[in-house]
Amino acid sequence: METRIVNTIPEWRYQAEVIARLHKLEDDGLPFTCAGDMNRARRNRRERMEAKVTGLTAGEPDVRVYITGGDLLSFELKTPKGSRSKDQKDRHAKLIALGFEVITVKAKTPEEMADLIEIEVRNRLP
Repeated sequence: METRIVNTIPEWRYQAEVIARLHKLEDDGLPFTCAGDMNRARRNRRERMEAKVTGLTAGEPDVRVYITGGDLLSFELKTPKGSRSKDQKDRHAKLIALGFEVITVKAKTPEEMADLIEIEVRNRLP
């Protein structure tokens, strides 16, 4: 019998690690701020309606980083087996066509994901 290791870490844990890391860097004085969304959260019918009419947009990237000087980086986070949905592909294409950058990041662990995003953000700072 073969032993397989399966990554069962949910995507929200990756996002939580990334946001915690970014908030620490922001608290350390780096010139940016960030925000994250949970578009994928389960909602009942009323909550889905409220989310839609108040602006929650299908396919929106998971994390946004606002860098001093007006730069915006958007990150789509994916677990090792994750892939972008049709809504994500469509939304990301629209954002890119408008001149924004959307970076899809795939990592084996939440810590690795936070490391990759930290490097990307630090490389963009003035």
